Amino acid sequence: MPSRKRSRKKSRKTRRMPKARRRRQVEMSDYIDVKIDVFEHADQRARVLESLTPAGLIQEVLKEFDDVTADAPEKYAIYLKGMERPLNPGSTMAQLDIQPQDILVFDYIRQPIREMLDSRDYAFLREETTGKVYDIQWQPAVIGRPDSDVGHNIILAVNVKLLPNGMTVSRKHAQITFSEGRYYIEPLAEHNPVLLNGKEIPLNSKREIKHGDKLLLGHNKIVMTFLTQSVQPSTVKETKSQTPSQPIPTPVPPLVSQPGSEKKGETLFVPEGKILSYLIVEKCTISERIGQRLGIADYPFVLGRETLILLNESEVSRRHAEFTFDPRTKKFYITDLHSTNGVAINTKIIQPDLPHEIGPGVHIQLGPSVVVRFEI
Repeated sequence: MPSRKRSRKKSRKTRRMPKARRRRQVEMSDYIDVKIDVFEHADQRARVLESLTPAGLIQEVLKEFDDVTADAPEKYAIYLKGMERPLNPGSTMAQLDIQPQDILVFDYIRQPIREMLDSRDYAFLREETTGKVYDIQWQPAVIGRPDSDVGHNIILAVNVKLLPNGMTVSRKHAQITFSEGRYYIEPLAEHNPVLLNGKEIPLNSKREIKHGDKLLLGHNKIVMTFLTQSVQPSTVKETKSQTPSQPIPTPVPPLVSQPGSEKKGETLFVPEGKILSYLIVEKCTISERIGQRLGIADYPFVLGRETLILLNESEVSRRHAEFTFDPRTKKFYITDLHSTNGVAINTKIIQPDLPHEIGPGVHIQLGPSVVVRFEI
């Protein structure tokens, strides 16, 4: 009898196997096959649950790879390849819309090269000899000249290379930062001075800078006036600290350049009520144009090599993509105009002739060498 019971139990277990197998087959649809780069271990194939979070994936990677230090999981993050912002650690793969063709990257948390300011906090520097205006849209906003360091060029906000005596200014001459509603100026060059309202600022120190303050750069004393958006004309007239011998600077509106007129820092007064958006160059073959802004005041707008800012980008088509705006829904769209090298939105290639909705912060790649960010 005992032996018969054992046989019966075994028989039941055997009969249940096909059912369990069917359950596993159903559960397989809850997985996503992706590739993941783990430092030098590139293109690792992985099958991850749709319900898995990036935080959970980090734990799985640390268990799998003995050569990755597991003592501080919080120092790691999961990125989509080609993107600088990490995936939300608490969202699931399904919520993040991770697709089988996506490549994930396991990496240290990347410190942002620059931090974009709220549009209400944008400030400006006006060079007094030429009248040229530079916009301060991020921090740190470096004053200087371009060099071979891509990271430096990304945070270079005030490129004085083409100004009279601009070559006497150091490549990393000074930087403007913003904290708790206040702006600060900090010298970066050891033997090239920065003067604030006539007083030299010591190296390795910073000073608060306010609307109307004067900066003198270098031994040739390039003069720039610092301007903010917060001071209205009526307020300026009532400001007692301004002396008659110093002209009161006029507040400068946010900078928007017309298509075909994309000189960095050019000011345009926009008719009230006009729908505006702009593109910020984040990657291109000409380092001096990284960080430049192209304003779009009229729709439809065609972007391509016919646009001055992309004139020398050989891998961008003459008419690469078209931007449109629907006034009823207040939505913006981009369409690939059958470009040679394609258009990608946040690294995902789009099909030609099909409008795709875009919003603030979206990264648009034109071919292999150009990335712009769409903002409103």
